[in-house]
Amino acid sequence: MVAIKDGTDIFSPLADERERLAQRLDEHCRETIGDQAGQLTMAVNHALASRGKYIRALLLLDACRAVGGDPDLIFPAALSTEYGHIASLIHDDIMDGDTVRRGQDTVHVRYGLDAAVLAGDAFIFMAFLGYVECHDQGVSAERALEAIRKLSLTCIAMSRGQALEADMVGRPETTEAAYFDVVRLKTAAFCRAVCEIGALLGGGDERAISALGAFGDNLGVAFQVVDDVLCYDLTAVGLGKSTLSDLRNRRATLPVIYALQMGTPGERSRVRELFAAQCDDEGALREQHTELTGILHSTGALERARTVSQAHTQLARANLGVLPPSDARERLAALVTLLAVRDR
Repeated sequence: MVAIKDGTDIFSPLADERERLAQRLDEHCRETIGDQAGQLTMAVNHALASRGKYIRALLLLDACRAVGGDPDLIFPAALSTEYGHIASLIHDDIMDGDTVRRGQDTVHVRYGLDAAVLAGDAFIFMAFLGYVECHDQGVSAERALEAIRKLSLTCIAMSRGQALEADMVGRPETTEAAYFDVVRLKTAAFCRAVCEIGALLGGGDERAISALGAFGDNLGVAFQVVDDVLCYDLTAVGLGKSTLSDLRNRRATLPVIYALQMGTPGERSRVRELFAAQCDDEGALREQHTELTGILHSTGALERARTVSQAHTQLARANLGVLPPSDARERLAALVTLLAVRDR
């Protein structure tokens, strides 16, 4: 788990800001949507009720600090980052048919598809609104507009990544290159964007913005690979979402790709069989998941995937080398390590 300990001096600002983010997200949604929007209000409140780690919002704020900017000035953009992330989770859960997110019912399960789509859309629009509010607080129009451009292009990239991933369903022979194309578009693109936007709104120069963007890209890849490993890692606890999702949706992630490269002929054949047809029976699916997990362990596929994540973690830390020393830079370096070794 990513632990932000109150007693650790370097992380104490993050603990404070997590609480501030949670409080302000609730307040801002009430101010923007109101309490009288029926199912939309309930769906939005449900999505906010189970707090995430706010990692992307915290990245944006520390990217701002790392270039000498004022995080209070761009705090609305931190809210925007969380809004965009929540929207992507709601829409992903609909497409994947997942029923649990952050330990509770997904929005579409609790309130239906219509309310879930509306809530996801509302979060997207509130994400863009945040950049206008940054300008209202003193960020230059030029930098606010460039931030909106980066966010827009990132949302398009994420949509492309989702489409590419859908094309890979049921195809365990997916290549590493195709897998990483999807990861960079779906996950890493957003991490890159929040780091670049934090530096941009904080007044950073092109060199700093580029370095933080590269940091976010490598962080995003490392994060997603670990996420894919945790779906099959017997030591993972409290993941907050179904570990069966990838197999149910016949999604070939990096551990599966590596198992097909490293397994015996019998193991490779069995992996292909497990991904050949949709399984809708929960009990049978759990048995298949247990079997597949055993194969991923015995072939060394999980360990190899973790090694890939660690390599991107090291690259991310190296990307920070061009920034001047600061507590924010040290937190970013420490945070990427925590994300890479988490167990949930």
